[in-house]
Amino acid sequence: MKDLLSSIIEDHSSENLCRLAVSRSQDQLVDVTLVNDYDGSTLLGYVSERSSQLKRLEMAYDFFGISLSAALMKFSLLKELNLYFIKISKQDIETVGRYCPMLKTLKVNDSRSLIDNDEIAIAIGQNLPELRHLELIGNGMTNIGLRVILDNCLYLETLDLRACVNIDLKGYIRKQCSKQIKCLKLPNDSLEDFPYFCRSYNVSFDDDDDYYVGSRNGIDRRDFFDDDDDYYVGSPEIFDGYISQ
Repeated sequence: MKDLLSSIIEDHSSENLCRLAVSRSQDQLVDVTLVNDYDGSTLLGYVSERSSQLKRLEMAYDFFGISLSAALMKFSLLKELNLYFIKISKQDIETVGRYCPMLKTLKVNDSRSLIDNDEIAIAIGQNLPELRHLELIGNGMTNIGLRVILDNCLYLETLDLRACVNIDLKGYIRKQCSKQIKCLKLPNDSLEDFPYFCRSYNVSFDDDDDYYVGSRNGIDRRDFFDDDDDYYVGSPEIFDGYISQ
């Protein structure tokens, strides 16, 4: 069995393949990616019970009925946790801080909360001081939450704030980011490299063959472009956007 084993779950028929791979790994699984649209709580539970050596976990799209905290308690060697379109709570972050002491990379991208909410950001700052790499694309935090992260996660090297529409990077907070973070991505930076983008944002082509977002969750958007062809967010309530090809 290779040291690195990654299972991509995209439909119901693939779940059995994942279970088989996990079973045959004989508790040597170190890397797993789960991509789902249905009830995957039992699958994550299956992985957590048989993968005590796991070092990287990536999940995309809501796993309805999932108990994320219960699974994370089993991954004491976890170094990287990547979540895309996964609802996460303050309690989940606290669990990571308590049971995953080796975690260095956290990605909580587009957690479906664009309203002003600093709860997750504050939880990260209070519970994960050893982080080196943090992505919070589409997070609803304000400067208050960002300040807690910067004041407590003193080892951060990279910080991704793309589409964080409630942050105002001016004055002291901008200076602190520039001084502390080696690689900083700003709220209006392009999302061209964002994983799962096309599937999640109903990407289409315009007459110039540029990518643009047509709708999300059945809501049409019209104000896609800014003057600099950068990623554009129209409002905190509606996640609008544009990426250059």
